[in-house]
Amino acid sequence: MMKLFPSLKPKQNVDSRSRHETKLNTGQEDSGGDTVRSQVLREKLVELETEIERFRAENASLTKLREERECALQNLRKEISDFEQQKAKELLRLEEFKKEETKKLQKERKVFEKYATAARAIPDKKERDEIQTLKQQITDFHEDLKRKEAKWSTTHGRLRNQIEALTKENTELREEIKIMERFRLETWKRAEAAENRKAEPSGMKLKRPECASPPARLQKTPASSPVAQAEKNNKNGKNYSPAKGKQSRRPKSAPAVELSTPDKTMMTLEDSSRTFMVEMSPNETYGLSKLSAPGSEGSGEEMERETKYPDGKVEKLLKNGCHLIFYPNGTRKEVSSDGKTLTVTFFNGDVKQVMADQRVIYYYADAQTTHTTYPNGLEVLHFSNGQIEKHYSDGRKEITFPDQTIKNLLADGQEESIFPDGTIVRVQRDGNKIIEFNNGQRELHTAHFKRREYPDGTIKTVYANGHQETKYVSGRVRVKDKDGNVIMDTKL
Repeated sequence: MMKLFPSLKPKQNVDSRSRHETKLNTGQEDSGGDTVRSQVLREKLVELETEIERFRAENASLTKLREERECALQNLRKEISDFEQQKAKELLRLEEFKKEETKKLQKERKVFEKYATAARAIPDKKERDEIQTLKQQITDFHEDLKRKEAKWSTTHGRLRNQIEALTKENTELREEIKIMERFRLETWKRAEAAENRKAEPSGMKLKRPECASPPARLQKTPASSPVAQAEKNNKNGKNYSPAKGKQSRRPKSAPAVELSTPDKTMMTLEDSSRTFMVEMSPNETYGLSKLSAPGSEGSGEEMERETKYPDGKVEKLLKNGCHLIFYPNGTRKEVSSDGKTLTVTFFNGDVKQVMADQRVIYYYADAQTTHTTYPNGLEVLHFSNGQIEKHYSDGRKEITFPDQTIKNLLADGQEESIFPDGTIVRVQRDGNKIIEFNNGQRELHTAHFKRREYPDGTIKTVYANGHQETKYVSGRVRVKDKDGNVIMDTKL
């Protein structure tokens, strides 16, 4: 109570002090008498009565304040309870309103989808005309295809008969060539034997005949001999002299070398741009020869020995260990000394190289294309226009075009093209196409629609019947028909 009424505390202290002084005065002044004490006591009693009245008034005021506070708290609790009840009612009402609006929207969407489906299913007059025109075109195409198939069948039968006839004729010509080749060899042997009997032992001779005419001994060969007929039927298209076994097609810069001994005859063989000399014995059809002159013109190395085979093939061994093999049709084969590198130059200009690391490089002269095969199965083709193709062992293919466009063909049938501007086109196995542009846009092409997605989230779809649908990030949906008329536009 003293904390609530601080005015009472100092007065109580004064009262206690007064009592203490009174007692002292009483003890000190016994002679003061009862009158003075009574006076003092009455004064103190009056003061105490006053303080008691004041305390009672303050206590009544405090009680009143407490009652007012209790009443205010009770009113506040009541208001809070009323507010909670009102809040629950409002939330329930809003939830019911939301459900009703959702049902309305679903109903409207179903109606719209039904209308859109019906609109897409029912073609208009223009579409019906187009359908009729397309059906007529399909019928015409079928009839045209039937006529072409009949024509192709007839042509195929005729070509097959021609192929069979040509194959039979080719076989007969091959047999005739073999017979004429035997006649040529027999005539060549007889001519060489007759010439050896007439020749004088003058040792080894070297001469350079004129390119315009063959050696003098060849001019004595009868034009009506069987060798002339064999020359006409030769599949390689090269003319051989019966007396010397030389090809008549020789460049002017290629020298002819002739060796002459008392008991041996020499044969000169030329291969399109090279002159080779084989030393032959009268009693042997073919043999080996040791030459002291420099080797072939192509290698620039000194030749160690040379071998001539019955089929017209010539093999030369150089002193550096390399092997050179020349075939009658003009093909040249070169093998390195270690046997790890092989180079074949064909008569048509094609070149095949087998490297020491097992790489195979083939150059097509007509197409000017290089085909490289690696040991791991990788194949690389370089075309004359700058196009590069890589075929991997797992079935993948990578094509780099001259404009630096890269096209990847995957083993599962998918395709991916990367253009120089950064655009990427992917074709899936089902035919769907995905295009990713460098500005972030993305397109999807299917048989039923085309869709473009923009970086801001907008999606635009164009269907096969011409209808367009655009969905915005805000939820807005806009639908147009094939003529561009707006069918529906929803703004949330």
